[in-house]
Amino acid sequence: MFDYIRLERTMCYGNCPVYNVTVDKEGNVKYEGEMFVYKSGEYRWRIPNKKVKQLSDLIENFGFKSFIYKPLNGFVTDQPSCITTVKYSDGDSKEINHYYGDILIDDRLTDFEKKIESIIGTKKYVNPKLYIYEVTEKDAEPPCRYLVISASKEEAINLANKESDIQDMLEWQVNKIGIATDGYYGPVIVMKGI
Repeated sequence: MFDYIRLERTMCYGNCPVYNVTVDKEGNVKYEGEMFVYKSGEYRWRIPNKKVKQLSDLIENFGFKSFIYKPLNGFVTDQPSCITTVKYSDGDSKEINHYYGDILIDDRLTDFEKKIESIIGTKKYVNPKLYIYEVTEKDAEPPCRYLVISASKEEAINLANKESDIQDMLEWQVNKIGIATDGYYGPVIVMKGI
């Protein structure tokens, strides 16, 4: 069993997501988003015991403790790293600094890192699927309209409320009109009109 697992993604020459996430044996998760992520700052949540067991099984089945990171002779510059650290209940600790520019024989380590993140649930903080919403003020003449990029209808409404000049909470009509395809790193109003 592990005391904690920490996964950190580092900078590259470009817009690679930079963040770290740590989960302990109780299922407490701490995420810190730095750059090129949907949610910057610190967030905490808890995963159920079932997922903690999945992580423990994943580490055991992968053989992380005895895994030897051995790239071939060759690499690509300016790529990010994924640093995975496991502190075990017996006091041992192991860290693998996986540089994504290294040429590897297989992708097992990359798959392992992605599975950790999938179990923990980092996607909604790093790069969720984003939609384009048209948010229109109800019962106003002329109505105020916003085009908003966000992960959910509720988030689009919250952004429109913050942007509105009126202090009272407004009623909004919201239509999902598409999927955002460019690199947006947070909820944003892309157009305001009357």
